[in-house]
Amino acid sequence: MHQITLISLLAVLAISSGVGAAEVAIAKVPPRHPRVYLQADDLPALRQKIAMDEFKPAYAEVKAAIADRRIGPFCAAFVYLIEGDKDVGRRAVEEGLVAMRASNDGRTPAMPMHWCACVYDWCYDLLSDQEKQQFITEFKRISASHEPFYPAKLDSHAIVGHGTEGWLLTGQLPLGVAIYDEDKSMYDAAAALFFKEFVPARNFYYPGHAHHQGDSYGGRFLHDLCATWLFRRMGAGDVFTREQEFVPYQVIYNLRPDGRQFRSGDTFDESGKAGAKRLIQLLCGSYYDNPYEMWMADSDFFDRPGPFDRIFELLFRKPNATKRSISELPLAKYFAQPIGTMVVRTGWNMGKESPAPDAMVSMHMGEYFFGNHQRKDFGNFQIYYRGPLAISSGFYEGRNNLYGSDHWINYYHQTIAHNGLLIFDPAEKQMIQNKPAANDGGQHWPNGQLDHPVNLDMLFNQGYHVGKVLSHGIVPDPKRPLYSYISGDITAAYSKKVSLVTRSMVTLTGGDAKYPCTLIVLDHVIAADPSFKKTWLLHTMDEPTIEGGRISAVYDKNGYGGKLVAECLLPQGAAITKVGGPGKEFWVESTQINYAVNKPSGEGGAWRVEVSPPALGTPAKEDVFLHVLSVMDSTTADAPVVNRIDAPDVVGARIGDCAVLFARPGREPNSFTFNTDGPARLRYLICNLPAGQWTIQGGGQAQATTLTATEEGKSVFFEGPAGTYTAKINP
Repeated sequence: MHQITLISLLAVLAISSGVGAAEVAIAKVPPRHPRVYLQADDLPALRQKIAMDEFKPAYAEVKAAIADRRIGPFCAAFVYLIEGDKDVGRRAVEEGLVAMRASNDGRTPAMPMHWCACVYDWCYDLLSDQEKQQFITEFKRISASHEPFYPAKLDSHAIVGHGTEGWLLTGQLPLGVAIYDEDKSMYDAAAALFFKEFVPARNFYYPGHAHHQGDSYGGRFLHDLCATWLFRRMGAGDVFTREQEFVPYQVIYNLRPDGRQFRSGDTFDESGKAGAKRLIQLLCGSYYDNPYEMWMADSDFFDRPGPFDRIFELLFRKPNATKRSISELPLAKYFAQPIGTMVVRTGWNMGKESPAPDAMVSMHMGEYFFGNHQRKDFGNFQIYYRGPLAISSGFYEGRNNLYGSDHWINYYHQTIAHNGLLIFDPAEKQMIQNKPAANDGGQHWPNGQLDHPVNLDMLFNQGYHVGKVLSHGIVPDPKRPLYSYISGDITAAYSKKVSLVTRSMVTLTGGDAKYPCTLIVLDHVIAADPSFKKTWLLHTMDEPTIEGGRISAVYDKNGYGGKLVAECLLPQGAAITKVGGPGKEFWVESTQINYAVNKPSGEGGAWRVEVSPPALGTPAKEDVFLHVLSVMDSTTADAPVVNRIDAPDVVGARIGDCAVLFARPGREPNSFTFNTDGPARLRYLICNLPAGQWTIQGGGQAQATTLTATEEGKSVFFEGPAGTYTAKINP
């Protein structure tokens, strides 16, 4: 094995302190070639591995792709590395140089800016001095054309944006390593930016176990992983926190039974099968020996890998890597700060027509707004059962629907496109990236409508912290839960038109075959002016029906067959209307415009339901919304019976033998009494309580129960008869 080169104490201090560190010591470049993704002492093991039956097909695919005009030079360089065939190596050099001269971009890993670093390094002994300078000239030309430019500037974007993709992580870093003997400037500047800004930023969001740019642009994480492997193979060890291991769980947990993903951010990968998702699972799973990610990498959920992916498989995959089915994973996962999301499922069965179809719920609270491809969806929920039932609407695909289009600015990125809350101030001016946007009544773009934060200092101190998870929990069994819940304060996501917006969400997965999943949503809104209309939103694929306080939506196209029934329990006498259909699919009332799309494809939806306090009577600053949403087969005629639970200090609902209660918004009671009816024995969850020990007495039982509401969970769970209960916190 090659010698480990450790990052100095100065670097560790600089990384831990984040922005503002005066100096950064960077990982040393090994003295010999090859050194991009491997060193000379890695070659014997690599050659032995390629001779194994497990890896022979992948290597054969790489060799066959040498003739590919797009990726051939990369494949030829790898074959030269393995076999030493100089004719193949010269082909890599000559065709690689041609590819560099024809290229002007470096965003993605599969572009020449990335793989020509490998061509230069792996075929180094075949390069003439003139060819070295020709490559270096092209490397610098392309690097200088886009942020972080050349030499890399320390004040460049380090969190989101194109500069955080291939331009640095799979561009100037491996390029700088390759050409270090001839020119040290590229690596020194790129590595300084990486260790000073990129590493702290990623170490901040990796503990959320997800990528803030969503289901499609989360593919940017692939660049991070390439840098992770680059430095390990250079001998620098782990440059990121080991929380990086679990970022691919975003794809695992958001994987729907039909193979698609729950939507988040700008969705261009409608099928959910993009090859980047597979390669991410492979690179991360191989790095951390994660058996679930390795299982995903070999699954059929993603597009078949090509020769580019095969090279990285051959470089990094261990022989006979351990794999374990994702069906072993818990059925609920909390994605912590700064993501703030809970995803719940009833099983891991795949196939929309499988014998045991599974339901899924995403409860997204959100904490930080990273901008760029992230949408203003704080407090959003999504529901899937035998089809998409409660959706995030709109399109990112199509000729006129992309970044910065009218549809994107005025609808797709706005809160109105999600299952969230609107508070409409007619005088509010909505902006996105310094461009006027339709006033939908939703959340605002932070920090004076700038695009996105440059670094952690800006993220922390200039208005991008717009949500806070107040409590969360998975009970009573973390692996097979009955209740999964999250509660948060998203006031800061809105403008000064509100003084408080909170949302609490509980998903019930009690094993009922007829009604496999129920979501209970409680909202508390205090507007700055009682005249500001408050609206609760539910988006559906097809036209819903409304009967009194009940909303029903069915999706039974293309082999799907799911149904959602939502009961509006509060406000009493609510005004419930539906908006959508031809000419109003993406309608914004304040502008009287339907922000239509051209040739839409995917699950953009066409309908929404709006629930508001009753039009009659005096408007109030403060309103509470309580909804219960249950899923079932589309052929199920009757919906579950839902009974509201009312008491002075708590409010909630009973669904079957499950009772969910919340401390009433605005109160943190030290004691309260409530009453339930129904089956002889119920399973209770009481949320949003002050932390501490609680004594629960009632239900005709002589013995009191003492339960602890933790600071994290702020809830108690117990089983007991229906009846009258008294709860009080112990002094």
